[in-house]
Amino acid sequence: MIITPYNPRDRYKRRAADQMAGLLTVVALIAVSFGLGFWLGGKNSSYQYGVMQREVVEVNEQNLELQNTVTELRAEAQTAVARYEQVQKLYNQMAPEGPMRDLVKMLKDQVDEGRDPERLAFLIRSARPPRNCSEAQSRRFVVSTPAYSGPESKLVLADGALVVAAEGASALNSQGKPEAWFDPSKRIKLSFALLGGQVEKKEAILPVHHSVVVDDREYRFTITDGARSFAKVTYDSCDYP
Repeated sequence: MIITPYNPRDRYKRRAADQMAGLLTVVALIAVSFGLGFWLGGKNSSYQYGVMQREVVEVNEQNLELQNTVTELRAEAQTAVARYEQVQKLYNQMAPEGPMRDLVKMLKDQVDEGRDPERLAFLIRSARPPRNCSEAQSRRFVVSTPAYSGPESKLVLADGALVVAAEGASALNSQGKPEAWFDPSKRIKLSFALLGGQVEKKEAILPVHHSVVVDDREYRFTITDGARSFAKVTYDSCDYP
């Protein structure tokens, strides 16, 4: 048996060496961890940078598409404005003004109410300055009333081809009883009977203006209140059409 002498200094050296080795191990582990973390961080940063780059490219592409769309919309808007201005200009050139506008509206209203367009066109073509007119004449006839019991009164023209007559409401006396004569403040019913049975009727308050065509003559009437019971008729006739 060999007995080795105990040396306390060797023991302290080994302990110091072991402590240094442990410290170096810890430092190495920390360094490895730091390096690994740095490497992973770099990888993640590269990935994030790539993602951001792709997003930037997509945003730029979308922005370019949006700019192109805005440009197209502006061009379409400018074209629409130009067309509107052109249509407005044409409308202003063609749209009737003043009396013509009123006539167009009147014709439209007549057609909407069911009037015959051909008849309206004929009347417009016939509305020319009167030609070869006779001298104006004045005659009168009695306006019949429910209380009138006298002879029938009427105006006969054009050799019997036109007969004018009228009916009215009875005037009332102070006791409220009807008189034989008509009340000129009330509406009267006028009839213009033509040879062949055709009758034109008009109901209005005097004065009344009316015209009737008989063959190739147009008779133009102005009917006003005359002496008591009477309607005064002023008329002439002109070539027609």
